[in-house]
Parts: sequence; structure tokens; C-alpha cells
Amino acid sequence: MFKPVVCVLLGDASGVGSEIVVKAFSEGTALLDEAKVVLLGDVRVLARAEQVVGRKLAYELVSPEDIRESKKALVMVDTGNIDPAKAPYGKVSLAAGTAVAADIKTVCGFYMKGYIDGICFAPFNKEAIRRAGNDVASELELFRLNCEKLNLPLDGEFGELNVVDGLWTTRVTSHIPLTRLGDYLTFEKIMSTIRLADKSCRAAGIENPRIMVAALNPHCGEGGLCGDEEQTMIKPAMEKAREEGYQIVGMYSPDTIFVHAFQGEADVVVTMYHDQGQIALKLKEFSRAVTILAGFPMPVGTPAHGTAHDIAGTNKVSESAFVTAFEIIARQSANGIK
Repeated sequence: MFKPVVCVLLGDASGVGSEIVVKAFSEGTALLDEAKVVLLGDVRVLARAEQVVGRKLAYELVSPEDIRESKKALVMVDTGNIDPAKAPYGKVSLAAGTAVAADIKTVCGFYMKGYIDGICFAPFNKEAIRRAGNDVASELELFRLNCEKLNLPLDGEFGELNVVDGLWTTRVTSHIPLTRLGDYLTFEKIMSTIRLADKSCRAAGIENPRIMVAALNPHCGEGGLCGDEEQTMIKPAMEKAREEGYQIVGMYSPDTIFVHAFQGEADVVVTMYHDQGQIALKLKEFSRAVTILAGFPMPVGTPAHGTAHDIAGTNKVSESAFVTAFEIIARQSANGIK
């Protein structure tokens, strides 16, 4: 089987990202059986993490042009763009945010030039990214802007999915105030999200994914007595999706949908807004949850947890969520499907 090349970004230097990377790719890891790995970041940041964790990674420094040619399973491109002294552990850092934005630009360029097949990044810090002058809600927008500048093709279906213990979930609307939900929720966006959910699950090896759809209102709107979005948008979208061949297993009230989903009745849940899905997943097991950015020309994923400033530099972080994210990205990269 084709062995893809996955680029791993060290993440925000002030957080736990580099420690996670050291733990994930230490000697004996099985991850290098799934993909060739190129680390992208500053070797000084990695060296600091190696000292904290007490392990050394057996990587080879290479130029970008030599990533695929190297015989080593683990290589690194040194960006030299962030002095660890300017990104102390546990503090939001302008320098770290600037380096992250630069690394996103670099890795998108790597994909455009054919050096890599997929991207898995250790956690970024959204506040640091914005402090660095990037007027975006998250790294998702930075990836999109850089892909657009490089004329890389973007899907019509575009957004984030989360995965925990094998259950996928995605949302029709995301980082918007609830008071403005009515301005964003449409039949077309529900259809787009269903298509995105199906495509992403198939890329990860799930054949004919079972898609469960959340209602917006309590008790599924009570037949229109408690809101009519179920009647005017959600049910019509589900019917259209079935006509297009998607396996829709039903609409469930927001307060019970994850009871059914966690019992194995679905592969992916489509929610109407951010907290409908995020609260359930994070209560289930936040430390194992991952985020997949879908709609890009390349697979992109990361742990769902953040930079964890409270434990950065202490060697307390677990690499489990990163490992799960990497395994998904490796599979998607091998399949050649985003």
C-alpha cells in the first residue's frame, strides 16, 4: 500500500505541542509504519521539549526538496523562526503566534509542491494567532486563506469535524453567537454539512456512514409548536440527502441524540450549532477527542484540546489525542481522499 508523507507541525511553542510530538514519535512508535513523517518547526523548540520529556527523537534534518528522497522514516525541516526564550511555557506569545502563521503558510506550500500528502498539527493558540495580526477566528481560516493564495482547490463542503472513540460529529454553524443562528442556518448549509460528514468518514475508511441529524429545537420542534426549522429546513434536507444516496438514520431531539449515538447507532452526528455537539463530546472524553479540518485539498487534523498552558513544560500531557488524529490523517492521506 502507498505510504504517505504526513507533515507534523510542532504547534504553538508556548504550549504542550512539542512535548506531544516527542512522546508520539519516540523510539518504538508504530506511527512510522503508517506514514513517513516530516516534522516542521524550530529545532530549538523541539530540543527544549526533548529535555522536558527526557527522550530524543531519531530524525534527520533535510531540506524541503529532499523530504521524499530521504530514506529515514522521520525527518525534520528546521524553520528557525521561534527562539524558545521568546515563547516561555504557559504564556500567550506574539512570537509563537507569528511562527504558527508562518508554519501554516509553509506547509501549504509543501503540499502545493508535492512534498507531502497530509498535515497533522500539534495545538495552536487562537489568541496568539490573532495577536500576530491575523484577523481570523481560528487556524481553519488561515489554512483556507493560504490555500486560496496558492490556488489550491477547496471543496464546496468545508468545515470542522470532531472524533472521539470512533464517533464523528460536525456542525452546520460554528463560531457564531446563538442570537444570530437564524441568519446562518439554511437548507443548503444542512445539505452541505451532510455531504461533508459522509465524505470525511469515507476517507477515514467508514463505508456508507450512518448519519444521524440533530433537531434544532426542544422535542424536535413539537410539530411546529416549538419552532418550525425542523419542518421547513431539517426534514427537507434529510429527505433530499436520502434521495442522493446518503444513509440518514433519523432526526433526534438535541437532548437525546448522543444517547443513541454513543450506543453505536450512528457513525457521524450532524448538529445545528457548536455546543450541541461539543458539550457531548467533551463530556465523553475530551482528552481523546480530535479535530479534522475538511474541505481542503489535503487531509488536515489535530487534537481537539488546546495548548494546555497550565501543564506546558511539565511532561504531564498525554499524546493519545494526537496519536488518534495522526492515524486518521495517515489513512486519509493513503486513500488520497480529503
